[in-house]
Amino acid sequence: MAMKRFPVEQYATLELNQVAFPKTGMVVSQTPLGAKFTTDSSVSGAYGVCENGMWVVADKAAGVIDAPAAATDKPIGIVYTAEKEYDIFHYGLKTFGRKVAGDYPRVGILGVGDTVTTNCLQYDDTEFKAVTSGDNQKTAEEALFEALRKDRTVAANALYVVPVAGSAVPSISATKPNSGIYAKVVKFYTVPNGEPGVKYQIISL
Repeated sequence: MAMKRFPVEQYATLELNQVAFPKTGMVVSQTPLGAKFTTDSSVSGAYGVCENGMWVVADKAAGVIDAPAAATDKPIGIVYTAEKEYDIFHYGLKTFGRKVAGDYPRVGILGVGDTVTTNCLQYDDTEFKAVTSGDNQKTAEEALFEALRKDRTVAANALYVVPVAGSAVPSISATKPNSGIYAKVVKFYTVPNGEPGVKYQIISL
C-alpha cells in the first residue's frame, strides 16, 4: 500500500460550504500543534506543515493538537485557519496552511451534516490502481479522478472520506467504514483557487 496526496500546487485549501461549528461555538483556537507538525516532512512520523482541511484531534486535556491515532478518536475537527498574506510571493488560498509545532490553528469540531470542499486528501494507489499495459493505460491519480467523476447518485459509485491513523490528511476510499467518523463524497469539484477538489459531507461520527 502506498498513500499518495491528492494533487495540490503548494498547500491544500478549504471552503466551508455548510458547517455548524462557527454558530455553535465548537471551535478550538487556543491549543497548540504537536511536535510532529514540521516543515521537514521527511522525518519518520512527521505530518508536514498544518494545512487547511486536515482532520485533527484537539485534545485540550493533553494541551496539544495531533493527528487521529485511530478512526474512532473524538472529537475530530477540521483545520480552517484564516487566510494570510505572508509576503509578495506567498499569499492567498494556496499558502495559508503554513503552521508548525507550537502554532495555534483554528479547528472546527465536525458534526453530522457538515459539508466542505477541499483538496486536503490522500488516496491508496492499491485501491485506485494505475494501468500500465493495454489500450487504457492510466496513472493512479487518473484512476482516482475517473472514480470521482462517476455518477454519485448510483450507490455502487459511492466514495467515502475517512481518517487515517497517524496522519492528519484524510483518505478517499470506496470502502464504507463500520464505525467512527467518515464522510461521503458529494461531487468532484474545485477549491476556491481553481485547483481540483472534493466536496464531502460528514455522515457519521
